[in-house]
Amino acid sequence: MKFNFIPLSRPFITDDEIIAVKEVLESGFLTTGRKVEEFESQFARFIGDDIYAVALSSCTAGLFLSLLVCGVKEGDEVIVPTWTFVATSHVVLWCGARPVLCDVEEETLNIDVGQMERLVTSRTKAIIPVHFAGYPCKMDEIVNIANRYRLMVIEDAAHAIGTEYKGTKIGNFGHTTCFSFYATKNLTTAEGGMVVSKDRDVIEKIRKLSYFGINKEAFFRYTQKGSWFYEVEDLGYKFNMDNIHAAIGLVQLKKVEKMNARRREIANMYREAFSSNPNIKLFEDLPMHRHSYHLFPIRINRKVIRRDEFILKLKERNIGCSVHFIPLHLHPFYSRKFNKDMFPVANKVYQEVVSLPIYPQMRDEDVYYVIENVNKLLS
Repeated sequence: MKFNFIPLSRPFITDDEIIAVKEVLESGFLTTGRKVEEFESQFARFIGDDIYAVALSSCTAGLFLSLLVCGVKEGDEVIVPTWTFVATSHVVLWCGARPVLCDVEEETLNIDVGQMERLVTSRTKAIIPVHFAGYPCKMDEIVNIANRYRLMVIEDAAHAIGTEYKGTKIGNFGHTTCFSFYATKNLTTAEGGMVVSKDRDVIEKIRKLSYFGINKEAFFRYTQKGSWFYEVEDLGYKFNMDNIHAAIGLVQLKKVEKMNARRREIANMYREAFSSNPNIKLFEDLPMHRHSYHLFPIRINRKVIRRDEFILKLKERNIGCSVHFIPLHLHPFYSRKFNKDMFPVANKVYQEVVSLPIYPQMRDEDVYYVIENVNKLLS
């Protein structure tokens, strides 16, 4: 059987999203409006009780504004795992603060809580745990440490919509939690993000900063009931979400649990097939949690085949894959600031990790084709 290229990821877009966008376009109200409010309200209910939400142009914007609202400023330190995308750390620098990189657990690639606590100083203001691949960090321990040292917890949940930690959805633990709706994510709006919190004041402050520091009613000043008058109350930015992206998000939100369930089915097929291969190591997935499987990373035996060669050979077989992530301390911009020897786990795993295709529309035969070729290359 000949297989077309199987990408690492593919957004699950149907006629429902197209119809929703068309309705917004025909309404004439394209920017931030009622669709955004509806998306925020429904997303908050999806996360849990007493949750407030604000939709933004990206998860990165959410992380940045969360830090500002939490008072992070020049001279402060924020602890960030080195195993993450650069956005998690860049936002700290945008505030004028210093990111302090932390190594990760070998079993999960989530932040090493023990090292994290050792990195706390009198200047530490916040912690940004990253739920890598959709698997939850040890939130009980992180929150306890944060409370002990009076630190803010800002969760990077870019991978973790629908993830549960001990039966509770991610979004219920930190001072704020930031989600991504980028094109590859489990729920996509093409570009976009959401910040949630149990503190309504925090969300309203973020909302104001997301649109130039202007009061909320400015969004409706061109409607029949709106007023031309508005006031700038703070130094804000331009991070608001529009109705078009929110309309896509509303459709995606209705089926995200179903899409996540399919991801878990594929992940279980991979886990069952690779569990007996001694040249493949799988990452942790404990039954007490609920993994959303944004990614399915594996560790391969470098003595059998080098990681880069493995990726090339899969591509020759029409299988796309990638590496998540290049640790921050290995990028030229950050390597000048950190000693590589501080991150033994990240250094080791980086040479071995590969993310395999996983997305809701993957057919079983696609999954078996990936399994067959991965096992052949690592036999």
